[in-house]
Amino acid sequence: MSAALPAGLAAAIGALGLSRPSVTALAGGVLNRSFRLRENDRDLVLKLAGDAAPALGASRRSEFTMQALAAGAGLAPPVVYADEVRGFIVSRHASGSTPSAGDLQDTQLLVRIGAWIALLHALPVPSGLVVVDFGERAALYLERLQEVSPDRFTSRLALELGARRAAMPGPVQLAACHHDLHHRNFIDDGRRLVAVDWEYAGPGDPAADLASCIGYHGLRGEGIDALLAGYGHADALLRERVAALGWIFDCLWFGWNAAAGLSGSAPDPAEQAGLAARLAQ
Repeated sequence: MSAALPAGLAAAIGALGLSRPSVTALAGGVLNRSFRLRENDRDLVLKLAGDAAPALGASRRSEFTMQALAAGAGLAPPVVYADEVRGFIVSRHASGSTPSAGDLQDTQLLVRIGAWIALLHALPVPSGLVVVDFGERAALYLERLQEVSPDRFTSRLALELGARRAAMPGPVQLAACHHDLHHRNFIDDGRRLVAVDWEYAGPGDPAADLASCIGYHGLRGEGIDALLAGYGHADALLRERVAALGWIFDCLWFGWNAAAGLSGSAPDPAEQAGLAARLAQ
């Protein structure tokens, strides 16, 4: 059986001691592949990292460490097996459904997500992991684009990003952050939420997680209020910081899409056009 499977999938099956599991491909991210493996009473999810992921800032070490930390608090599926060298992580399958983009406009769900983020940020920050800085990551993506295919828009973005980063002080404190709070990375069983895809997680600015969730889902007004109400301690200073990070996050998102395109991925033209319009405002 293994000879007919992708090398990483066959290696994971062997490492787990499975003989003839049922293998189902799952909808995954742009660069990675995921599979559900079922055999007897074992119900697992395997994630295989794409070759281009490390060049875009994904860290296998941070992913394994942060998911295990979050799982201990019930915020992520438990990690069963991880192989940093071969780039795969195996988790217990989490029952529930993935919210849709439309679901992320529901204020009740946003309150729950805000509370989930607060629980994550209350966890101890692991030592030895790279600190994630949205502005720094965005600048690296834009630098890569300028090296390969320079254009006026990217150059203007880089200058504006530099000015905004210079005007923004560093975070008062770091927190354990996910950094990629897209609706596709949540699983909701109606009772609790868990998050998957921790490859960009690590110590970071608490406002960054909030900004990523707001940016990905175009939240405004009541949506932002609901998310911050769930978070529980969103004073005026945090609101200002989240708003300032919003433009930087859009810049990161635009740059990541374009940089991934250089590695063979195909960014959504409509999504990129929308981001470009937001960044030009």
